[in-house]
Amino acid sequence: MLISAEKNYLSGGNSLAFREPADGNAKELHRSSIPLRYRDGMGGVNLEQVKRDQRRARRDLMRAMIRGLDRLLRLH
Repeated sequence: MLISAEKNYLSGGNSLAFREPADGNAKELHRSSIPLRYRDGMGGVNLEQVKRDQRRARRDLMRAMIRGLDRLLRLH
């Protein structure tokens, strides 16, 4: 279960904070912002899936970097 609170962010001297939409439907807005792939079926986020995807992305990035370096070294 995720617990959230209002967060303030500074951007160029302006304080930004999450504010509830005018229609009062913040919960539905939040749900629609979570891709289906990461929803856990209880209105939250499946953190294990997020972590798996992050690991895969890091692995793919490292492989791409190694391939690039390998190509670069073969040119010399």
